[in-house]
Amino acid sequence: MITYTMEFAWQSFVEPDPESELQGVVGYLQPSRYRTVPRVLWHTREIEAQLAESGGLVGYALRAKLPQKKFWAVAAWESDESLQRFVESDPHAEIRTTLERAMKESWFQRFDVSGEEVPLNVDEALERV
Repeated sequence: MITYTMEFAWQSFVEPDPESELQGVVGYLQPSRYRTVPRVLWHTREIEAQLAESGGLVGYALRAKLPQKKFWAVAAWESDESLQRFVESDPHAEIRTTLERAMKESWFQRFDVSGEEVPLNVDEALERV
């Protein structure tokens, strides 16, 4: 089986102090049906626009395997509070609720990361959780 992987490189918003302690998060989404994939891609663009305006974001990266309907995201935040503000704000909060029932599997895990470990990638984040 051919696996087409789309890697979206780390987008940096803040250069963290190498000694700083940051909040990392890695997430995984797998829609139940192929017809949901375009909606996930559309909503990803909306969430990326929200990320660009979010205070406390250090950076993020994305990965998608479209034939397998698998999506990953990794991000680093200056604090748990800034991450939580993002999660609870729209459009992210609304999209999360909208897509919830269309997912076969979805999860997000937080982890501690130091400023010197940024940028992150999906594989490194998955090893931490």
